[in-house]
Amino acid sequence: MSKTSICNFSISEIEKHIQAGPLYTIFFNLVVLSLFFIQALRAYIPSVYVAMFHVVFGNNVIENLLIIITLIIFIFPLLTNTLCKSFGTKKVLLLSIYITAITRLLVAFHFPNIMQAIFCGIIVASYSIFISTFLTLWNIQEKDKLKSENKVKFVILAIFLAFLLDYSIRTVGFSQDVSLLPPALIAEFWYITQYFWLLIQVPLTSLSVYFTNKYLSPFNFKVTVKEKGTYKSRSTIYSLIYAGMGMFWFLLFNIFLYSNIIGHYTRTDYYISNIMSIISIMGALCIIICLKKKLFSKIEVFLILNLFMLTSLFFFLFLGEILSYISLVLVHFSLIVFYIDFYVLFSHMMTISFKWERAKTISNLFTIGILFYILFSVLHIFTTDWAYVIPIFKGYGSFIVFIAGIILMVSVFLSIKISQNKEGIKQDE
Repeated sequence: MSKTSICNFSISEIEKHIQAGPLYTIFFNLVVLSLFFIQALRAYIPSVYVAMFHVVFGNNVIENLLIIITLIIFIFPLLTNTLCKSFGTKKVLLLSIYITAITRLLVAFHFPNIMQAIFCGIIVASYSIFISTFLTLWNIQEKDKLKSENKVKFVILAIFLAFLLDYSIRTVGFSQDVSLLPPALIAEFWYITQYFWLLIQVPLTSLSVYFTNKYLSPFNFKVTVKEKGTYKSRSTIYSLIYAGMGMFWFLLFNIFLYSNIIGHYTRTDYYISNIMSIISIMGALCIIICLKKKLFSKIEVFLILNLFMLTSLFFFLFLGEILSYISLVLVHFSLIVFYIDFYVLFSHMMTISFKWERAKTISNLFTIGILFYILFSVLHIFTTDWAYVIPIFKGYGSFIVFIAGIILMVSVFLSIKISQNKEGIKQDE
């Protein structure tokens, strides 16, 4: 692979400033830990709202109540900054990697449901701590903008590759939800294939722990964790930005990550949708890698792309069955915009400095975003599968999905405005 690309992205530029082991060890951990996070989040959230349903209607109350109580785990990511001050940011980073990798191995053994839910919750929480402390110590916000943008794209490349791996894994049948398997897979063999995954999970966890212990542990991070904001914090705006991340997870894990659900809305073939979904991620990644971040920070470009995304989402949700393949093509083009929005939102939050320390900012982005994701998932399920519980909500699922798209658009807009205000302040100084 070429060390540099023809665009504004250079792996060799990053590698030049890495003082510890090979860059591939860091990239490997970013990819596999992001994959573990995606797998755990996909399994955890449904277990929470199913448990809520059973508690309300008195089915296995104690067991399901314990699953709901696992939400307490998310207190720890919210306390990332406190943990870093008490134990040191580097120690918190290393511990979060070990917890994420080892707990994912435990999930592969298929313990009872309550244990699976607890393990998945731990993975989601520990990954939130990992990504926030890693980005803090890796010093994303550098004086040299080329270095900073390279590092942002390097992280995004790892996360998107994790999405692609997740698509591939589910395509061959390694899914924790039998209803999400591709049509050609024989359901009776599903449980056996899950244990085949254990043969893959053991080396993944082992390599993650080994690389962390051998290369990342002696890494000499030269960065100051505490940072002061250059302008007054506006908690309401930041809460909306966190909500935008939640809407990304909600739209992704309720619709866009599953080709069979897209096929259900458009009455199209699963395999065509699956191929187009993979192409959409790869297309978004190529655009992100090849173009400068400044282009995505222009309000005009942002409005054009996101209005197209919302229009495509409208056709997909409300006219999908009528305009079948037209809606399918439109929604997959809008998926490219959808992933670009994630990049813009994520990259701006990685480089914005307000009165909070960066570790707390990024962990809040993930943790509070996931709580918004749970909220919208519960609302959505009561308008679709559980509509018989409150009949008045029946049929409003598409509207909730569309509202989520609007919130995502507003959140990205706010993150761009905050970033522009920050740049303006720097220029004034």
